[in-house]
This record gives sequence, structure tokens and C-alpha cells, in this order.
Amino acid sequence: MGFWQGMMKMVQGKPVFEAPAGTKEPTPPPEASQYETTHTPQAQTSIAPPPPPPTTQQPHVTPTFTLTHCKSDINGNNIEVTAWLTNTSTVDIEIDKCVILDHTTEINRRLSPGGAHQAILYRGPIPTTDHAHKANIFYKSIHENEYCRADFMVEYNREPDGTYTVEELHPEHYAIKVY
Repeated sequence: MGFWQGMMKMVQGKPVFEAPAGTKEPTPPPEASQYETTHTPQAQTSIAPPPPPPTTQQPHVTPTFTLTHCKSDINGNNIEVTAWLTNTSTVDIEIDKCVILDHTTEINRRLSPGGAHQAILYRGPIPTTDHAHKANIFYKSIHENEYCRADFMVEYNREPDGTYTVEELHPEHYAIKVY
């Protein structure tokens, strides 16, 4: 058969290759429903590996802490903002640093579950505006070595001389952040 004859059969939808005359066409295998076995299957001779043990993976929980007793102490033209940090999670955490009033303060304090510590969040010039409304505290889970961030909204108190002191830090949310 030539190339053009094969192309004509394809266009017409006919099979291009046919079995030679005198050969028997293969028959499809019988379906499983056409016959039933009356014998029981024999045990396999190969040993299959045991199934893997079920995993008891704990759902991921972001460790948390509370920030209470926020206080601002004025000393001349400077202010010191302190607060009590309490670990409310079931794992050890390390409070790394605080970013408040566009300033970063290193804390580096490890807290056991239920542990608390008074930390200095800011030490510097007294703010003259209340535009910096966000504060962040960065910390990590000691066990999982995973860094997290807690975001806070800063509430100010306007003083009679026109300066501002930090009245309170209101928690917004906790987030996992890998550095």
C-alpha cells in the first residue's frame, strides 16, 4: 500500500492497516463478570512491607504572649516605655526585639511557659507627634526555632507640654515570619 492510499483511508475514516487475508483477528479478553472463580486465592509468596505507622502530627500552633502594665517614665527630654511580657503558650519562647516609635530595642529574653519579665520597649527622645501607630515585637519558639511577630496598635496620651507618652499597646495579631 502506498502513502497516498493510506492517506485516503484515513480521510474516509477506514483503518489504514488491515490484517492479511487468512489470519485470525485477536479477540478481546473476557470481562471479569463473565466468569467466576470457585477457588480461594493463595497467599502471596513475597512479603510486603508493613504499612507505615499512623502519624500523630500536632497541628501547628503559634506561641503567644501577653503584654500588660505598659508604662511611660519621663526623665528630662527622654522617655522610657516598659511593659510586662508573659509567655501564655506551652513552649519556651525568646523575646528578641521591639520596634516602636521608629526605633528598635533589643530585648533578648527567654521566657518559659507562664514566665514573665518586665522589658524596656523604648528608650529615647519624647515623641512630639502621635503618627507612629504601629509597634512590633519579634520573638521565636525555642523548640521549633521559628520566628514570629506580634503586631500592636500604639495608644498615646497627650501631655500638657504638647509631647506624647505611650499609654497602651493593643494587640492586633500574631504571625509566623521566617527570617
